[in-house]
Amino acid sequence: MNKRANILLLTLLLVSLPALAEKADKGKPINIEADSVHMDEANKVAVYDGHVVLTQGTLTINAERIEIRQDDAGLTSGEAQGNPTHFRQKVEGKNEYAEGWAKRIEYDSRADKLRLVGEAHLKRGEDELRGNIITYDAKSASYQAQGGGGGTPGRVRAVIHPKAQPTAKP
Repeated sequence: MNKRANILLLTLLLVSLPALAEKADKGKPINIEADSVHMDEANKVAVYDGHVVLTQGTLTINAERIEIRQDDAGLTSGEAQGNPTHFRQKVEGKNEYAEGWAKRIEYDSRADKLRLVGEAHLKRGEDELRGNIITYDAKSASYQAQGGGGGTPGRVRAVIHPKAQPTAKP
């Protein structure tokens, strides 16, 4: 496999948060703490403001504001905003966490898409991906990163550490 294919594969593994997230988390209750909340039951929208902390299993999101919307089928989408907004979640089957920072984090459970906007930064283990916008589509297992943030204007930056190779048996 050539170097470019290796980098693409490793970077794809780095940003695969929705697909690799701890599966048990989806069945756990969502707990939210904030300074205030405004609930609009007719439109199925809740807006939490001020030092918001959302937890669900191993997932933690810290933001200044989180808006959660629910459709008629019960599927949820949401947006977290802050300077920065941060999430952390255990990776399925591994003793490691995926973390992300951005000015805004958007999630759409119907489309199974995660989008980090504004000085976006993803980290899994020692590997990192930075850009202005990072989008991950869990259904197609594809991602897109656009430059313009993260200290490298107009550029995307990836740091990929070599993985330990199995030793040959004598």
